[in-house]
Amino acid sequence: MVFQKGHIVSGETRKKIGDSNRNQIYFNCDYCGQRSSDRPSHYNRKNRHFCSMECYAKFRSDGLPLIEQHAYKGVRKPGESKQIYHRNYYKRHPGNIAHLKARRYAREKNAEGSHTLSEWQALKHIHKNKCAICSKEKKLTKDHIMPLSEGGTDYISNIQPLCQSCNSKKWKHIHENPELIK
Repeated sequence: MVFQKGHIVSGETRKKIGDSNRNQIYFNCDYCGQRSSDRPSHYNRKNRHFCSMECYAKFRSDGLPLIEQHAYKGVRKPGESKQIYHRNYYKRHPGNIAHLKARRYAREKNAEGSHTLSEWQALKHIHKNKCAICSKEKKLTKDHIMPLSEGGTDYISNIQPLCQSCNSKKWKHIHENPELIK
């Protein structure tokens, strides 16, 4: 038997391991129907039993019911492709998608820190959903007060809500509206 190098195993432990390896449970593979066996401890942990990893992989790709698939459990409709699901998700959750894109951009710039979507929404609420520069109620974008390209962080304390036109005008300059940021 293979044990950890230098690890001494007592005779009693060797007997227990040998007994557990000899006690096999026989079953028919859920994919191909071939008769196979497994240790009781492994057999009891599983709902479905396969003779090999190849049969398991084929079952996952061919026969796993949609409702049991992890990524889309209870979300994706039967017959709906992953691409259609993602397209619909983009339409229904534009705020989540914008936040994920901003996080990815910050990671690409190797920026220190991060913030959550709820922190961003709280910041917009503090600013009464208005631009920090022009104070107009427009669609807001995240603006890093100290730009990521200049070594700024992605913490919420370095972010202010700006409308698209103010964010474009600001570009890489550091502009903070002291009346709105408290």
